Amino acid sequence: MKFLPLILKNLLRKKTRSALTIGSVILPLFVICLLGTLLRALETDPSGGKGMFRLIVRHKVSITNWLPAAYDVKIRQIPGVKEVLRMQWFGGSYIDQSAKNQFARFSTSDADRLLAVFDEVKIVQGSEADWVHDRSGALVGELLMKRFNWRLGQKVPLKGDIYPISIELTLRASYRGPDETGLYFHNQLLEEALPSVKGYVGWYWIKADSLAAVERIPKEIDGLFENSSHPTKTDTEKAFQNEWVSMLGNVKLLMTSLSLIIAVVILLIAANTMSMAARERIVEIAVLRTLGFPRRTILGLILGESLALSLIGGALGLLFFTFVIGGIREGILNSPMGSFGAGIRVFPEVLAAGFGVAVFVGLFAGLFPAIRSAQRTITDGLRQV
Repeated sequence: MKFLPLILKNLLRKKTRSALTIGSVILPLFVICLLGTLLRALETDPSGGKGMFRLIVRHKVSITNWLPAAYDVKIRQIPGVKEVLRMQWFGGSYIDQSAKNQFARFSTSDADRLLAVFDEVKIVQGSEADWVHDRSGALVGELLMKRFNWRLGQKVPLKGDIYPISIELTLRASYRGPDETGLYFHNQLLEEALPSVKGYVGWYWIKADSLAAVERIPKEIDGLFENSSHPTKTDTEKAFQNEWVSMLGNVKLLMTSLSLIIAVVILLIAANTMSMAARERIVEIAVLRTLGFPRRTILGLILGESLALSLIGGALGLLFFTFVIGGIREGILNSPMGSFGAGIRVFPEVLAAGFGVAVFVGLFAGLFPAIRSAQRTITDGLRQV
């Protein structure tokens, strides 16, 4: 610690270069933390563990293929099934097709079961009875209420695309939960306008009564309908969500590869800075050796300077990340990928990994310049004059 003032003085010797090097650590480290957060969000259950008890039953061929509504009774008879909810993706558009007006729109044939399956959701405006007993009523997330400045009792028109109909919904209740970007309404509206959809659903949400049932139920359901004209595929809630993300490719591999590339780039930039600093002080180091400074002290000074440079940039990068991640989450929640944003938050393990990257860069960037400086003889150093 007694050499800390000397290390800091050396850092301030070339202020512009040090500032640029610190900046080259801040921004890449921010990107690494962001990518790490997105990776963790893919694996995180924003429901606080309640999502582990949910399963999704869809058509084995594709999510766009329908399942018979009659499966509801058979699924309910399977031991371990606590509740079943029939759902349908409506899609369509509100106002226009622009990204700012996109959000999830679902119809359900079992409005009274919705909160039993998604039991982490709480009604904050209106009541469950208000929207369950209103055929044209809608339940909507609080985030959407604020985003569009909606109020209870307001009419919300939706123009269908998959279903060539237009419907007008009345906002009867709003909810708060991990994902507040959805709108739910009664499937009876679709069945009345399009009789051909009656008797079919898009998929089933299942609430299991135990983790043991979660492991057992998928095989039983898929086996039950294996030889039918509408075979099923049953997944956990997290697996179902990640399947949508996987449509973009191997996202996890891509993000991990980018993080590694960025870490190498930081290392090269910092190593170049420390090599330049060591070359500029060859004579000075030789003088220190002449005055009696041992090789290990020279090694520690160069390494300490490199580590301090990297840690300053790392600390600022982590502070910058924690300051803006809330805004990034808010932006994703207000985008068409709003459901993915529900799992985004500050993960301590991601911050720890970012700090580890900063330490690694600081040590290895200064390692070779420090070793060369410590091994150089006094006469070779003084010869540089």
